[in-house]
Amino acid sequence: MLKKIFKKNRYKFLLSLIPVIIVGIMAPLRSYIMQLLIDSSNYKELLGKCLIAAVFSIGVFIFEWVSKKSQTIVVRDIEKDMRDQLMHKLFYISANQFEKKGLAYYLSKFTTDINIILNDGVNNVYGMIMQAVFLVVAVIYLLCVEPFILLIVVAVSMVQFGVPGILKKKIASSRKEYTEALEVYLDGIKSDLGGHKVIRTFDAVKQILGKQQKRSDFVCRKNEYSSQTLYWAQALASFVNNAAFLIVLGSCMFFAVAGRITVGEIVAITNMMNFVLTPCRAISNGMIQLKSMEKVTAELEALLEQESENDHKENLEENIQEICLDNVDQKISEKFSLDKLTLTFEKGKKYAIVGKSGSGKSSIIKLFTEYGADYTGRVLINGHELSGLNKESIMHISPVCYQQTYIFNDTVFNNVALYQNYSKDEVIEALQKAGIYDTIQKLPEGVDEKIQENGINFSGGELQRIALARLFLRNKAMTFLDEITSGLDNATAYEIEKRLLEEDMTIINITHRYNKALMQKYNEIIVMDAGKIVERGTFDELLEKEGEFFRLYKVLSE
Repeated sequence: MLKKIFKKNRYKFLLSLIPVIIVGIMAPLRSYIMQLLIDSSNYKELLGKCLIAAVFSIGVFIFEWVSKKSQTIVVRDIEKDMRDQLMHKLFYISANQFEKKGLAYYLSKFTTDINIILNDGVNNVYGMIMQAVFLVVAVIYLLCVEPFILLIVVAVSMVQFGVPGILKKKIASSRKEYTEALEVYLDGIKSDLGGHKVIRTFDAVKQILGKQQKRSDFVCRKNEYSSQTLYWAQALASFVNNAAFLIVLGSCMFFAVAGRITVGEIVAITNMMNFVLTPCRAISNGMIQLKSMEKVTAELEALLEQESENDHKENLEENIQEICLDNVDQKISEKFSLDKLTLTFEKGKKYAIVGKSGSGKSSIIKLFTEYGADYTGRVLINGHELSGLNKESIMHISPVCYQQTYIFNDTVFNNVALYQNYSKDEVIEALQKAGIYDTIQKLPEGVDEKIQENGINFSGGELQRIALARLFLRNKAMTFLDEITSGLDNATAYEIEKRLLEEDMTIINITHRYNKALMQKYNEIIVMDAGKIVERGTFDELLEKEGEFFRLYKVLSE
């Protein structure tokens, strides 16, 4: 994945490397400047060299700033691009796929995973390149001063270079275990906090806390093991580094006594040695970091590159005139949610789908959404087979409104308009049809009132009506409704459903309400049981049969 990132940003990356390489050349040369100062023969010469050293230091400072600045800009652009790509991808994967992984999983991609790629990947590559330049400059200097000392430095460097590799597999493994344990822990927290009210209500706080404490302890132990493994690798490398320094210093003193090098060169060599040993250690650690992030990069790359279920499918451009279901079977686990279903929905008509819980009512609507499971038989929309159509385009033309809908932490206006180009008058009209505008206009900010997190400043029924206003605002030719008035009182539910039935649109409504005045407005009532249609007809026709609908009506009618 890193290769693709750098390839995509190659021009910016290569340009940002120029100050990095310059710093990589200049920084080790400060040791040579020290050599010149120490070996000065008189005050005049020393003064001149001090001036050179001052100018050189200022130059290093400037290029270091330019290097960090350019690196920051490139990393910022890469981060923004990755987050934008990920956000775009998540809106175009199927709802089933999204819910299978869960919100916590995808949030970790935006935070932990991207940060790992940026820090252990992109920034790490910059650091390794600079360290490599340090190493080259230092080797050239040592080769020019005393080749034998270079051999000594190279020998001890090779030992140091190989030390972290002894533990690199353990480091990578321990880090992977910690990351996986943390994901499980976060999923558990999300689940338990989501059930906050239930846990409090049923006095299960101690049990939940006990469960989370065990998970937390497990995560902390994994983190401790990972940290200790890394510590031992670093400690071992530090020991080798110190031993190497003593060996090189002793060699320098031997050559100084022999008159082959000056005092200034001893100082320069011992300092320059750090530009051999440190880069070796840094590059080795950098390689470990790159290795340890392979799982993260592989997962994120697979997510970004996977095709949406709507890719390469035909868009439904025209309004829906007719939907035909021909001998449709849909099986979930061992149970049929739809069993040999044959049904036709025609433009302009109103349909009510009723039945007991689990009868397959919602499965009909889910066929046309991203939640629809595989099916056999034929589903035709305007003569086009459903499996070959882009479901997003279907929902654009014929939206689905569910009983539980999402409310954003934003104004009432934006929650209804959903950031699209609607006027305030249009939104107000939609709120009026949803029976909520009288409440909204009494608020200090009116339609610009902010809905707080989880909608705590509104009741559940008010939030549901705000969501229903989205439906009235768009007034699509065909609309699927899934028990949209379940959270409303009978009077409010009656008024809203009555207004919907008066709209010039095709309505397919899953409902649990059996109000006679409303039921009589439907062109056809479809009664489901065990995934099959057991009855269908108008309200009066079904009552006359005294079958399943009649029994439901007698029990559930108002």
